[in-house]
Amino acid sequence: MTMGVRHEPMRRVLPGKARSTAGAARPTRYDAPRTVRKTVIEFALLDLPEDVRLALAEAFWNHIGVHSERSIHTHWFYLKTFDRFVRETKAVHGLADVHGAMLVRYVEWLNVQCRTDGTPWTKSGRAGPYSTLRKLLQWIERCRPGAIASIEYPFNPFPWRNRDALPRGKMPARELRTILRACEADIAQIRAGRQAARTQRACDGDMPGTLGWLLEYVDHHCGGIVPTARQLSRAGWYPVNRALARFGGLRQVEPCLYPRGDLLLPYYLAIMIHAAGNPDPIVELRRDCLQPLPLLDERQALVWFKARANSIQRRAFSSNDHFEPPALVREIMEWNERLVPLAPAALRDRLFIYKSVHGVAALSSTAVKHMLKAFCQRHGLQQFSLASIRPGVLTSFYRASGDLRRVGAVANHANLSTTVRYVHTPEVQAQNQARIADLQSAFMGHIQRHGARAPKASATSGKSIAVPGGQLVSMFGFDCLDPYSGTAPGSHRGELCTHFMGCFTCPNAIITAQPSTLARLLQARDHLRAAATSLHPARWQAFYAPQLRILEEDILPRFAASELAAAEPLRAQLASLPELR
Repeated sequence: MTMGVRHEPMRRVLPGKARSTAGAARPTRYDAPRTVRKTVIEFALLDLPEDVRLALAEAFWNHIGVHSERSIHTHWFYLKTFDRFVRETKAVHGLADVHGAMLVRYVEWLNVQCRTDGTPWTKSGRAGPYSTLRKLLQWIERCRPGAIASIEYPFNPFPWRNRDALPRGKMPARELRTILRACEADIAQIRAGRQAARTQRACDGDMPGTLGWLLEYVDHHCGGIVPTARQLSRAGWYPVNRALARFGGLRQVEPCLYPRGDLLLPYYLAIMIHAAGNPDPIVELRRDCLQPLPLLDERQALVWFKARANSIQRRAFSSNDHFEPPALVREIMEWNERLVPLAPAALRDRLFIYKSVHGVAALSSTAVKHMLKAFCQRHGLQQFSLASIRPGVLTSFYRASGDLRRVGAVANHANLSTTVRYVHTPEVQAQNQARIADLQSAFMGHIQRHGARAPKASATSGKSIAVPGGQLVSMFGFDCLDPYSGTAPGSHRGELCTHFMGCFTCPNAIITAQPSTLARLLQARDHLRAAATSLHPARWQAFYAPQLRILEEDILPRFAASELAAAEPLRAQLASLPELR
């Protein structure tokens, strides 16, 4: 018997894979420093035990590291709050001390924290650090089982934090219009200056020492960017330096070629007001934010991404209006086009690119906040916050239209409840109450006219039935819409209702919030309760128990306690009700 030949095992590593694996560097520790938007996030600087620090660092970069840079900054700030708690209380010496009792103590510590002025932290300010720590611990429990013991998290430690938060500031419509007019005045002035520079280039481009010559020289010999002061101090640059000083220096010459940050501010504010957008998504508009609309050549859609909602937002505008977003976006793109190749790779697709003293940058909400003070002083405006613009626009739109769905479409809200939180103001409440009062008055007028035209005799039997004239009021104090509708069991249409003047369970009943009506209802409730002790139980259950149940469980709970209390003193003035049989 011959032995089989032994085959060599097949190599299952692709060529070059083994070398690359062997030469690869060891993975970086999770607590190693990392830079996010000029901020160094280094877990090694935290005063946490080493095992706690490494576990939180791994959870942080795996769970939160995929968020936006702003979100990473916020969570890092909240995590440093937990580090201060550990440093002050000495409550954590290792992962074994991370449990539900420690979280309860952390919540209690957050509840006693105060600002520098002595005021306590808001519920949102306390819920943020706690939520960040809870997310990281839940990631450790889920992805690193056994690293920490199972934790029983405190249930809703900061209840009603959204309800008790300070109301969102809303800019009045008058101030919005004032800001928009100021933006349009600045934009018109910028356009006039750029048009004058283009005229100068066309007329005096070949005459040394003129503004047209200076702009042509920068375009052809300096790559379209005005040289720095160090370059201008070298030999051979004297004519350029002299012409630059003659026409006002960099501040006056640069806008003829490309924008500065403060010159983009009126464009940014105008676009945000027209689009009713949030400050950060609008400031991060991309250069491809304009999209055509099929079959609507005179309109274009402004499209942007809202990271918090993880959705695309859009609004359509006229493409012919010189001060609406499509025209403003096209103007900005033509103005800063020469700056795009010089911008950092991560910012080249941004719309609001400008030239700063440190190079080419993109507008940010932080930079805009620093520019607002000079803008308000120049136009005599009160200082305002960017966050108040969107609620103000939506509230003004709702007061003009009265349609929540249209406002939700403008705001790109997924749920109407979000829109209600934006437009819920005392002015809107007063307007809504006035509309409701008008509708109620019209409804009651229709009822009274309908009752006045109601027939006073049966249409089928031909027999005359005496019905009290005037308002048809039941013994329980409210009107009957139509006693001839045949609604009650055993009644026929055109015949007087068999329960007329006595049944308040009928859908034709009209109950108002007048104190006299509520006093009759309270009297009827007590009258029915007293009848339960004198009537036969079977008759009580068949005829009067359902009425008392509806009165106690459905009708009276609809009125406020203050309304019922106001009606209570009037009961003594009412006539006694007839005995129930």
